[in-house]
Amino acid sequence: MTILVAHGPDARGPEGLYLGQQLARSGGERLVVCCVTHNRWQLPSVARVGDDYARGLSELAEQTLADAREVVGDQAEFVARSGRSVASVLLAEAEAQSARVLVCGSSADGPWGHIALGSVTDRLLHSSSVSIGLAPRGYRVAADARITRVTVSTNDTETATGVLLTAARVTHALGAPLRVVTFAVRGRTMYPPRAGLHVEDAIIESWKQIARERQQVAVRELDRFDDVSSPDEVLIADGRDWYEALDGIGWQDGEVLAIGSSREGPLTRVFVGSTAARIIRYSPVPVIVVPRTK
Repeated sequence: MTILVAHGPDARGPEGLYLGQQLARSGGERLVVCCVTHNRWQLPSVARVGDDYARGLSELAEQTLADAREVVGDQAEFVARSGRSVASVLLAEAEAQSARVLVCGSSADGPWGHIALGSVTDRLLHSSSVSIGLAPRGYRVAADARITRVTVSTNDTETATGVLLTAARVTHALGAPLRVVTFAVRGRTMYPPRAGLHVEDAIIESWKQIARERQQVAVRELDRFDDVSSPDEVLIADGRDWYEALDGIGWQDGEVLAIGSSREGPLTRVFVGSTAARIIRYSPVPVIVVPRTK
């Protein structure tokens, strides 16, 4: 299998390259860096301007991949592609390369240390059939860094089993420990003050119990398979907001967070709903979004 890194001419930094190299090293997999140039014209063209444009695209891709080689060295393979839709070309390349994860960097518009989505990444997160890896802005690791742990975020629905199974297979391939967490975010006061805060606490505790039961079902399901990791820790993370919930569980250097697609999306495709979007936004570590399987 392959770790495919998307690194185009408009990449603002090498975050995706570092994460891709880290994933490939951990799993002993091929690392392929793909530069896609946006070809707005139908080529080849009989016009001289078409030839000049094609030559310019080729030179741009060569320089982009040369810059990528400065980061990852000769451990990777480098390919250049062009097309009218960058996202579509990347998805086709991921299929052709039998990619396990398609890795993207973060938009320069986001805060340092967190993930911000660009237009191409946003489309990939609503159409990919392979897992999407997202590196926070400014992400850097040592040349020999490996994934130290994978935390999988599950929810209180039946889809938790499929998400955990997919993520546990990725974790097994990476040779890293597995942790399972369900986030319980209170948000603003759920009920009028006259109802009493004890009502809100009772609702949260009831929800936590349901979440624990779902977690237990999902974890037991892993026993049926050989190519998965078993979790070392299973927990519920409570917080008044997403930042507090994510920040409160503690993170290791070299850790990644795996989340599942929304159940509103199509099977075997990534589709990011509102909850996953919030987790991506507030995660302090790289995120891997896995397609929904059932």
